[in-house]
Amino acid sequence: MGSTVLYVTVSVDGFATGPGDDLSRLHRWLDDADGADADPSAVELIDRFRRAGAIIFGRRTWNAGQEPWGDDDVFSSPVFVLTHERRSPEAKNGTIFTFVSEGPATALAQARRAAGDRDVVIMGSPDVAQQFLRDGLVDEILLHVVPVLLGGGIRLFAELEAPQELALRSWRRGRDVTGVAFAVLADASG
Repeated sequence: MGSTVLYVTVSVDGFATGPGDDLSRLHRWLDDADGADADPSAVELIDRFRRAGAIIFGRRTWNAGQEPWGDDDVFSSPVFVLTHERRSPEAKNGTIFTFVSEGPATALAQARRAAGDRDVVIMGSPDVAQQFLRDGLVDEILLHVVPVLLGGGIRLFAELEAPQELALRSWRRGRDVTGVAFAVLADASG
């Protein structure tokens, strides 16, 4: 079985979105992943995402992605959308989106079955990231640290209730993004 990886872009001051939910500065590094002058760090981060066996994100990410994704084939793996709304699966963007209303553990169980021995990637909103961390469902945190101080937005780890012990696994510096991977060891509260 693969790892469960929290896969999130963040500013140096800890924001996963800019003011007004703006992602343009945080996601600019994605433009450096294609072409002859591609940033190797950006390419490696995107390749890790594309190798995932399943993806999980929340309804907020689903809603926000509808316009920029359009009808393009964005995802190479099944996607599980954590939501409070019950709805039927939907085929779009090159994959099947399955909507899960029973919580993070159920979403992860379904994603793991779909992923087989490959990783499950959790991406998107800080709220979803914090739910999975609180429930002890994350093996690894892979941050894409962008060299900017946003000064506002939504902090990635603002609502965690207990310390989490981490171990640095690796890091790779690029032009516009540094990938930093941590193993999640334990809840430090006892």
